[in-house]
Amino acid sequence: MEPTQTLDKVSIAEQAGRLTEPFTMMDLVQIDDLTLSIYLCQGTMPFHRHVDQDELFLVHSGTISLETDWGTAVLRPGELSVVPKGVGHRSSSLLRSYVLLVQPRLMINRRNGYRRLFAIKRSGHLEKLSVPAMGRQVQSFFQPVPLVQLDTFVLNLTVCQGTGPYWQVEDQSSLVFCYEGQTVLESPAGRTPLGQGELVVVPVGVAHRVSSPHRAMLLGLERRQPPDLPLPD
Repeated sequence: MEPTQTLDKVSIAEQAGRLTEPFTMMDLVQIDDLTLSIYLCQGTMPFHRHVDQDELFLVHSGTISLETDWGTAVLRPGELSVVPKGVGHRSSSLLRSYVLLVQPRLMINRRNGYRRLFAIKRSGHLEKLSVPAMGRQVQSFFQPVPLVQLDTFVLNLTVCQGTGPYWQVEDQSSLVFCYEGQTVLESPAGRTPLGQGELVVVPVGVAHRVSSPHRAMLLGLERRQPPDLPLPD
């Protein structure tokens, strides 16, 4: 019998405490071809753009100003914005602020007509969203609610109370991020308590479920399109 794979729990607060210099960054976990990182925002980042990847900014603590070609958003704890590929941007903060950043890192399976390798010029409006505010609107437990699109992934919000069904995803890893409350993740690796600001990545094909005695909120990432398309004839 093969040994059961353990799940490594990551505490965002602990990792944030290791960042001491402005705009230093630390990768927290890899979810397929997405990376979840945290960086210390203090001062002003130079203006820049990414031609091949979207970026999701979610403020963990503090307040930042996210300036872009599409306008400026002031983000406070629990608020997020997605900067599309090709849109110039910079983040700044007067005080120490810790920001979660989700972005594609592996350039795999990018083909014309599916995942754009290069950004195209277009206009738009930078929107922001509050995770706690969205969570208060959710009435059904254990039903993922899509929040924003990031490249070919969707950031989902799931409100939990009681014991949920088993989930088993056969084609991608699963991020289980306890955003608010106290939960327990059950899997073949055992029971993994997850408090607020703690997360794990469940490997492909591993069945798992979440329970919580009180209302809690989870964030997760789900691929909404197949990772590859056949080449045209």
